[in-house]
Amino acid sequence: MTTAVKNAVAPVSTPVAVVANPSINLDKLGDKAKVVASNTTLATKVKPFDELVTMEMARISWETTELAQSNNRKYGILYQAYKFYLVMKQDSDKDVRKAQLDAMEKFIADRGYTFTPSTHDMTRVVKCVFGVERRRVSAYSIALREALRQEVEAEDLVAFLEDNGGVEQIRLGGTKPLSATKRAERVKDEVVERELGKIKFDAKAISADADWTDKQVVIVATYLPTGEFEANAVIRHDGAVNSALSAYYSLKQAKVRADAKADKDAEKELAKELAEQEKAVKSAKAKEEKLAEQMAKVQAAKAEAERNAANLALANNVFVGLNA
Repeated sequence: MTTAVKNAVAPVSTPVAVVANPSINLDKLGDKAKVVASNTTLATKVKPFDELVTMEMARISWETTELAQSNNRKYGILYQAYKFYLVMKQDSDKDVRKAQLDAMEKFIADRGYTFTPSTHDMTRVVKCVFGVERRRVSAYSIALREALRQEVEAEDLVAFLEDNGGVEQIRLGGTKPLSATKRAERVKDEVVERELGKIKFDAKAISADADWTDKQVVIVATYLPTGEFEANAVIRHDGAVNSALSAYYSLKQAKVRADAKADKDAEKELAKELAEQEKAVKSAKAKEEKLAEQMAKVQAAKAEAERNAANLALANNVFVGLNA
């Protein structure tokens, strides 16, 4: 519809929803007026590329804030469950271990959970904490049992989970150790870069040629009382090299765990010694305070006795004076 508004008012383009409830009361205008309503104004459509960018940004925000916080909280609960299990199984105090076990069994009975006789106690603890969702309980139990197999301390659990790609990645790997090939791959470059010395063999004894260049081999040697190694055989075989590197990796990991355990044991021993020293100091202080208290009582008793003696002497003098 067209409008003839006094003073040549320009047509107004406004959404239909606004016309239904106009903010201007036309009935109060001096002249009758009609407003042209056009519903041609549409929201700007987001381009598909920009939509993907927006979703990507939302995902990044979610990963760096909400998901990170959620994982941190989850790892914190897993740490508590793992520590509960370790106390139940490894605490030096038998009564403490029994109290943990009794608490778990009471909780299981209270919740009505059932297990087969072969169910690992770690799974029982995880189910107590995380409920009856079977897939989640299984995944968390596998991850914690793998940490247990590798003798991971409770304080190192979160770092262990993060270093191994998280709970799901550990679940996919199961509780089996790394294959020999994977273990070999992890130390191959390290071994190549490490040089212990150079050995040159008689060409007649070892038929090495240019095809051996930069290839790894296994040397079988015997250690002599002189401190020297006597080479007995040189083996060029990928399987033998992988086995040797795999053994190197395993020994290295065992040493890392042993060193970490030795450090923790030393820390615990030091803490124990400090606690004993503090206990001894407190005991000595308590004895000193008790002795001081006893001395004060003795001094008070002595003073009281002296006063009584003085009073008695005074009374005797008075009595003697009265009888004189």
